Amino acid sequence: MFYTLGMSETSPEKQPPAPANGAPAAPAAAPGKEQPASGRRRFFAQALREVITPVAGLLEKRITPVISAIEQIPAEVERMTGPLDQPQLSAGPPGAPRSIHLPAARAPKALPERYLRPPGGMEPGRFEQVCSTCGSCAAACPAGAIQLDRNGLAGDGFPYIVARDQPCVVCESLACMKSCPSGALKLVDRALLGMGTAKVDALMCLRNSGENCTLCLDVCPVGKDFGEQPALIVSAETGRVRVRKNICIGCGLCESRCPTEPAAITIVPATGDHEVIVA
Repeated sequence: MFYTLGMSETSPEKQPPAPANGAPAAPAAAPGKEQPASGRRRFFAQALREVITPVAGLLEKRITPVISAIEQIPAEVERMTGPLDQPQLSAGPPGAPRSIHLPAARAPKALPERYLRPPGGMEPGRFEQVCSTCGSCAAACPAGAIQLDRNGLAGDGFPYIVARDQPCVVCESLACMKSCPSGALKLVDRALLGMGTAKVDALMCLRNSGENCTLCLDVCPVGKDFGEQPALIVSAETGRVRVRKNICIGCGLCESRCPTEPAAITIVPATGDHEVIVA
């Protein structure tokens, strides 16, 4: 049996090869231990992940609804405004300048050319000085005949009635006059409202063409609901509608019921004051 000197029976551990240029080899790291720099990097990376993870989740919860709302803004704007009229470019010959056609402007609501003051109103000029434009008369009117333009355009900003649209119905309660706090509307008898006087255009009236129209007479309350004599009659001589000016109260029921356009019977606004029941 032969033995080799200086060698054990177990296999020797492998040694790292020596550098080719003869430089000393770097010492090997101890088993189970990391290099100090690498360990620090891993420690700080783990700590940073532990700090950022909750914050990132919180930011996501806060930012996501904001982003969703921003994405919905264009759709909401389009829904609220509707389609907008865009300028149109007219096509012309090649090389010719193109003209732009702007959309037509929407016509504003026409202001009334003629209106009446509410029942029992003071004479023109005095009414405007006393009226406070509080709107109490308009709110109290059961027929919704009294209007008030808060922009100060229609009726000069004071209460008014357009008989063709909605006349005074001459209610028994006389609500508008009783509700006026400033005294611009005085409480008067129904037969003495004096808002104006009816005027007939005989050529426009259907009776002038042979029709037996009596709609204006049928709706006139004077002489039926109150008063001893009617304010409108048909002349036995001419067959035309006549107005008893000293009896007509200017409520406008006849004008609103007239079937012609424009109306053959209209109300001329009053210019004087009224005989009041309660001063």
